[in-house]
Amino acid sequence: MIDFLKQEYFLIIYGLTLIISLATYRKYFDTALKYFPLLIAYTFFNELLGYFIKYDDNFAFFSDEEYIISNDVIYTIYELVFFSFFYVLYWRLVASKKFKKWIYWSSLLVALSYIISSFFQNPLFVSLYYSTALASWVLLFHIILYLYDLKEKLRWKMQKHNLMFWITVGLGTFYFFFPIIYLIGFRHFELYQQLELRIILRILIVLMYTLFIIGFIICRRRAFR
Repeated sequence: MIDFLKQEYFLIIYGLTLIISLATYRKYFDTALKYFPLLIAYTFFNELLGYFIKYDDNFAFFSDEEYIISNDVIYTIYELVFFSFFYVLYWRLVASKKFKKWIYWSSLLVALSYIISSFFQNPLFVSLYYSTALASWVLLFHIILYLYDLKEKLRWKMQKHNLMFWITVGLGTFYFFFPIIYLIGFRHFELYQQLELRIILRILIVLMYTLFIIGFIICRRRAFR
């Protein structure tokens, strides 16, 4: 168990974030983030399942020895759920009709990219990494629109107690770096290993969820935007 936690230490931050999100749920239960704890729980258990598929044959999805440790399909499904959640969330929160249209059409572009990628890469066995990178950049685009929308409405003075602001800062920090690291990992794996980008990626995960935790702890319901 200790060896498992040392190897998959970032799972601890997922579990801790989930516990704190539930403990502070009364602060945001009636906001657009009311289903966010479910997404955090999904993240935690998906990562746990991914680990067991990779290291325990009893959890393998495929009998073919070549693909017995393949867990890409569960991450592809997770990505679709994760990005859809935040695309819809930012679409709901921005007030500008123009921004809503941009979010809508850019989200459709991502959906189309996953469909097209599926014709060239089998999503059961291979990560659709180009689509994932595009989805990440589109999420960054939505974040920029949301922050600009806040600025236009002069709401910055309340942001330190706005849970959505902390979620946005966490997502923005992570996804600013993630697409590049992710593509290097698939297209230039030797460079990925030489630069120890896996460690950097996990540090970014911990940083993102730490920002989420700060938001849960200091947020106030009336500050939510």
